Parts: sequence; structure tokens; C-alpha cells
Amino acid sequence: MFTIVTDPITFNLRSSGSKDGVPILLLHGSHATSRWWEPLFAVLPDSIHAIAPDLRGCGRSTQSDTGYDIENQAEDISELAAALDLTDFDLVGHGSGGAIAVEFALRHPQKLHSLILVDSVPIEGAFTPLQGLQLLSQMREDRSLLRRALSSLMPTAPPPTMTDSEFETFFDLLVDDAAAMAPAAFTAVAEALNRWNRLEEAHRLTLPTLLLLGTEDTIVERDAATRTLLAIPGAANLEILRGLGHSPMIESPVVLAERIIEFITEDFESFEEAREVARQDSESAGNAE
Repeated sequence: MFTIVTDPITFNLRSSGSKDGVPILLLHGSHATSRWWEPLFAVLPDSIHAIAPDLRGCGRSTQSDTGYDIENQAEDISELAAALDLTDFDLVGHGSGGAIAVEFALRHPQKLHSLILVDSVPIEGAFTPLQGLQLLSQMREDRSLLRRALSSLMPTAPPPTMTDSEFETFFDLLVDDAAAMAPAAFTAVAEALNRWNRLEEAHRLTLPTLLLLGTEDTIVERDAATRTLLAIPGAANLEILRGLGHSPMIESPVVLAERIIEFITEDFESFEEAREVARQDSESAGNAE
């Protein structure tokens, strides 16, 4: 692990691979940390330089009472990418981290090579009712409730790469990490996703985009993921991960690694037509105004 100090916050990060490898930045979801990517790191080749930060309020990164809006967190990542001198990199977002990744891609498309959304929040955001927010708040004080909630995100764990004992130790650390989050972060991200919606702006996402969804994911609905696919011109396909839940980086890191490596090593010629159509549509809309 290492730290990077930026103007808004100090980031704690985990990484794997050669520093001169293909750069890929991975953003975790709600109630998580960069530790969630460790099983994936263990199976990625050395030729990929994978970097995963603890997002604001999580892990050992700066804990704050505010700043959890998706737009603000996207700018956190922009500052981090600049500090790491990342250019033309692949950006992966899981769960709520997918919304941050989308927001970053809309604001800074020139910095990215591709966008990969893993069981991501839909392009129109996600609504958590008051009762749900109250439940999230209760998880701060109730470890058993927190443990059950996290377990539901990885229904097919442990992965083939871990023994039951190894996974139990790993999972306990995930629960510890979640329990140590900034108090505001327990509900603030969900509240932010209630307000975040990029359906109208999605036509500007013309860079190559991969959507992944587990068949056993009980958080993200297939119809919502399909709407995201149809809204993003750069997304050629919604790839279904059969037999996996919401967290493929933990449930089957080898499968996820294969999908990511296959995608980021494409030449993306098949995406050019979609990108050109999106560009023309954008210009037509501009002329109409």
C-alpha cells in the first residue's frame, strides 16, 4: 500500500503489476475499500499496472463529513489521476464506483482509453427509500447486520482461488473495513445516487465501454443494466457473468480478469461506427439548438 496526497484528500492505494505496464484504475463500490480488488490483483499479469484507491471516507483515505456527491468524487479521482500522471488509462468502476467512473468519463474523456462498468449503478442513478437509508445507518452500530449485508453482495463466494478458511479471514477484514468508514459515508453515497442521473448526457460516452453483470446480482436489475447499455454509444454489449453475484472480483477473479484483459487489448475498431453515429447525433442536436 502507498499514499498519494492531493488537494482535496489523501488517498490510500493498493497496486499490482509492473509500473511500466498497461495502466488501469479500479474504483470500489459502497461500504468497500481497495481491498476488494486484492483477489483480482492476485491473478492479473505483471504486464498490467492495476491501481485501486480507497475512496473518500473509506479505508485509510481521508474521512470527511461531506464531499460524497458523485460529481465531487469524480473530481477526487481526477486529482488522483493527475497526481499519478495517468493518461490514456482504463477505468473500472464497481457498484456505486461505476457512477463515479461514468461521471469521470463524461468530464474527462480525453484521459481514458476505455471504461469498464462491473455490476454498476445504472446510468439513471439508484433510489434508496428512507427505510433503506435508516437500515444503512443501523449498519454502523450492528456488525452482524453489516456482515449479512456484505455477504449478500458475494453470494457465490468463496472463489476457487481461496480456501474456505482463507476467505473467512479475508471477509472478516472486509467487514472491519466497512465498520471503520467515516460515519457520513454510510448513507451519503446512497443519498448522492438518489440525486445523480446521467441518462440525458450518456450520448457523450463514445469511448469503448464494457458492461458486466452477474446473473445472481440482486442489487442491479438486468433491465436497468440494459437501459445503460442502450444509452451509451460506446457500449457494444452487456456481458453476462453466469453464476456470479454482485462482486465478481471476489467471487470469480479469474473470470473477471479474463474479461477485462480481453477487452482492454482489443483494437476497438468495432466501436468506431457507434462513436461516429454518436458524434453526428451530437452535432445535429447542437445545430438544432
